[in-house]
Amino acid sequence: MRTTWATLAAVAALAGGGPAAANALPDSGEFACEGASPGACNYTDPDNGLILRWPVDWPLRRLRIVTETGPQARARQRDATRWIAIEYWPDDDALPRAPLLSVAVLRRSDWLRLSGHPATADGVEVATGGDHVAIATVPPVNPYPAGSRDAEIYEALAPDFAQISRVVRFPARR
Repeated sequence: MRTTWATLAAVAALAGGGPAAANALPDSGEFACEGASPGACNYTDPDNGLILRWPVDWPLRRLRIVTETGPQARARQRDATRWIAIEYWPDDDALPRAPLLSVAVLRRSDWLRLSGHPATADGVEVATGGDHVAIATVPPVNPYPAGSRDAEIYEALAPDFAQISRVVRFPARR
């Protein structure tokens, strides 16, 4: 029985329970993880340590990662040092891509200042680490036609904030 549990633990580690992320998240760009091996879509931001850990049950071919730093990140979220979105690519080419979630990384002091003014605070804090916080937003509505295959898939994939906090996090302090 001990061998069986060890084997199951090893399989679980390979399926997403193992080391967090090894790939450096690029400063900007859009990329897919289609055909990638487990863990290949896990990334770490080299500037602030944020870990993006791809859920093992998310379909690789339907989703893309979009990320920005610097002025492009700040254009998307005030005071952001990094901005990341996971976009859904529909089957129907006539339909637009739509974000499942967006995450902005801010310095803790900037987030405290922004969150003190509800008109300028955009998002929910989903991770905290060192001097940075990650705040997330999700679209308020499903952008695809009701009853369509894309609407059903988008709805099934749409995460809540608790799920997002498992997708993005900062390393534990030692």
